[in-house]
Amino acid sequence: MKQDGWVTDVDGIWILRFRYDWDSWDQNPKVLIEKGRLEVNGPPLLKSRKRMRRAMAIRLWKELLSTGWRRVDVQWV
Repeated sequence: MKQDGWVTDVDGIWILRFRYDWDSWDQNPKVLIEKGRLEVNGPPLLKSRKRMRRAMAIRLWKELLSTGWRRVDVQWV
């Protein structure tokens, strides 16, 4: 099974989670992208969730990494 991808911005504040949208995978593969940040006291703050085609998500992933974002381990469940 494929694993989620996690990246954080240069400042280490915002985190993006890339995960497969299994409901759409057979016909028109899409990826869910969640944006959030960790909170000192309490659960993570999730700001947004987008769904985009797999090819566009791959392009976004590569663009983020080329502009200073870095891969990180799982940040929330």
